[in-house]
Amino acid sequence: MIPSIAHKFLRLLPPEDAHKAGLRLVKLLRPGKVELPEGIQLKTWLGRLAPPIGLAAGFDKTGESVAHLSGLGFGYLVAGSVTLNPRPGNKKPRVVRRRGEALVNAMGLPNPGIEVFARNLSLGVPLAGVPVVASIAGSDPLEIVACYERLRGVVAGVEVNLSSPSLRDAAMIWSEERFSRLVELLASVKWCPLALKIPPLARTELRSHVLRAVKIWVDRGFESITAVNTLPVSEARLSTGFGGLSGRPLNPYMLETLRELGRLVGGNCEINAVGGIFTAEDALQAFRLGASTVQIYTALTYRGPRVVRQIVAELTNMLASRGARSLEEILP
Repeated sequence: MIPSIAHKFLRLLPPEDAHKAGLRLVKLLRPGKVELPEGIQLKTWLGRLAPPIGLAAGFDKTGESVAHLSGLGFGYLVAGSVTLNPRPGNKKPRVVRRRGEALVNAMGLPNPGIEVFARNLSLGVPLAGVPVVASIAGSDPLEIVACYERLRGVVAGVEVNLSSPSLRDAAMIWSEERFSRLVELLASVKWCPLALKIPPLARTELRSHVLRAVKIWVDRGFESITAVNTLPVSEARLSTGFGGLSGRPLNPYMLETLRELGRLVGGNCEINAVGGIFTAEDALQAFRLGASTVQIYTALTYRGPRVVRQIVAELTNMLASRGARSLEEILP
């Protein structure tokens, strides 16, 4: 009852204020993992996860809340994105709601920088009880690798975010020469599983570059692809005039990208699906298209703190109705 009332109150606030208040409320949760039905688990790039549902990057930008966020039922958490140096982000307003359970953000990657971020995570990760992934961002290969090395021994995995609409010189980092340099630098210091976060393939002028980058990533033996980041759209209410669309309207773009990834990489790379996943049916659709995990963020803001438990309960009912005991039994 209390979480439901708090969520209704947060929906009355401007989205960024609601987010800050939500993070304060999250810290009231007891640190550690919540036990959920065991049948909802899959083998993933982070090991076997129960449930294979993660919190997408962007919710905890500082790494200060991971110990408590696992109390919402997530099987893993992605903190960040973080850059080498601190960033204040864009001027407000920088996030707005849209009809149809959507958000458009032009946050500008505000974060405390890798040093503070890593220290925060070193305190929270041991208490989280679930794998924590750090999302690192940048357009310079040396800066990205510096972030990766600073996180050594702190997190279970790292997600490399080259697809944020807030990144300058995005076209340059996706170029074959620069991306190949990044991959070789990461390979030379690799110490944990790596995921590459990509934009929606159907709506990017960098499509051919991204597809080539995915092939380079997979051929180098890196573990995972996260699909997709937000979709760039115009939005007059934002200070920048544009931002990244997330939530329900992103779902078809995510599904199309999963189909294309399936054709490109087959079973040679684990896929994390993110984009408009609100229900068990949404999650199941992504799993059937080859994803081994799903990530949510906007669903948490619209559906509230019980959304992961609701998805797991719905999936458990689906298994029971089909006489199955595990997700693997109902997937291709």
